[in-house]
This record gives sequence, C-alpha cells and structure tokens, in this order.
Amino acid sequence: MWKRVLASVAGTSHTKSDLPCQDHSIVDLINDFAEQDYLVCLVSDGAGSARNGGIGAEIACKTALFNIQLTINKQQSSYLDANSVKEWILAVQTAIQQKATSKQLTSRDYACTLLGTVIAKAQALFFQIGDGAIIASSGYAQGVVFWPEAGIYANMTHFVTEADALTHLNILITKSYIDEIALFSDGIQRLALVYENQTPYLPFFDPMLEIMRNKSQAECIELDKQLAIFLNSHEINKRTDDDKTLILATRR
Repeated sequence: MWKRVLASVAGTSHTKSDLPCQDHSIVDLINDFAEQDYLVCLVSDGAGSARNGGIGAEIACKTALFNIQLTINKQQSSYLDANSVKEWILAVQTAIQQKATSKQLTSRDYACTLLGTVIAKAQALFFQIGDGAIIASSGYAQGVVFWPEAGIYANMTHFVTEADALTHLNILITKSYIDEIALFSDGIQRLALVYENQTPYLPFFDPMLEIMRNKSQAECIELDKQLAIFLNSHEINKRTDDDKTLILATRR
C-alpha cells in the first residue's frame, strides 16, 4: 500500500509581496476495473512572469488528473503509453486556453510547468515539461528520471502552455517495480539534486522517507503539516526564496 505526503509553501519572495504560492500538486490513488491501484502524482509550477501562473498550475494538475482517470477507467494499463501522455497534455492546453479566453487573456498569462507519474504494480510512467524533477527508486537503486529542462536563457524553462510544448515533453515508461518516488518543483531542486553528477541528494529525502516507511498511511496524513513546516524553515528559506512543492511516496 502506498503511503504519501505532500506540501506546497510560498517562497519568501512571494510572502514579502503578499502573494500566494503559485505551485500546485495532487496525489491520488486510482483503481481500475480489475482493482489494480495506480498512484498518480502531479506537480505544476506557475511561471513567475505569468500574471495567473498559479491558476494555470491548478488547472494543469486537475485537468491532467481527470484525463489520467479517464485513460485508466476506459482502458487497461497497457494503454498507458506515449500517445496517452500527449493526449493529457493537449487536454491541459485546451483547458488553460479556455480559461484564458473567458478572461480575455492568453495562455501565456497562465504559463506553468507540469510533471507527473502514474505507477501501477509493475509498471511506471513518468512525464515532464519544464523544470523541477522526479526521483524514482527501485529497490535501493535511485535516480533522477529527467534532468530539469532549462530554456535558452538562464533561469528560464519550458511550459506546458507553449505551442511547441510537445517537443519539450519527456516521457519514460518502465516495467520496473518502483517502490519510492519524490516529485518537486524547481524551488528546491538545487537543494535536492547534485548538479555535478546529475544525481539526487539523498540526505535531503532519506530522513523523511525513513519516517514514512515506519508509519501507516493514516499516520502519514499528519506528516503533511510537518513537511510544510520543514519546507518553510529558516534553513530552507535561506537557500531559496521560490515557492516549494514536494511529494514523497513509498510502498516499502
């Protein structure tokens, strides 16, 4: 059984300006008709340059989850393929465009990244547009699924709202048994990744995962608050002023 925690907190650059967190995240456990469980995790980071980036991030996560549910409920796990992911991304783009049009704005005003996982018993699908990262573990082998993608300029990245977003879409499908994962927005990626060799910085994750391994899911729900406190701590905020989102899940 999967145990999971998640938290999103506003960065100090936003709190000083009395702005809300522009990240959004979702974790859900979906059952198909064969009673197989699928762990779905989604993280989206609204672009700081977009006036409604936080709204875009929320739409992206909710729309992606809805369409992932449709895929799982109408088909079988064998249909969790690259084409399905592209359909989810197109659905996200359509939803954001509809929202923008209703407000007489453009999709650029809702720009956001999107990364996600869909994990079954012995199959896992990962996808990502933009920065942030996904860490996956199989047994005791751990790694970064996709290295955060940057744009052509420093501190820039790609967004799901861009017309050519599919050209920047990373997809990985594996038959490996994934038993632990972490997803996070770019607000903590320099704390959670080792850039020299493009590996996860395990001391950032292991203490929290170790606690989760020894608790039930009901007990892990209480850890959401503790994770939020950690992400908003002085030790973290002195190293990053950006919004921060972290999802952790384990079935060990």
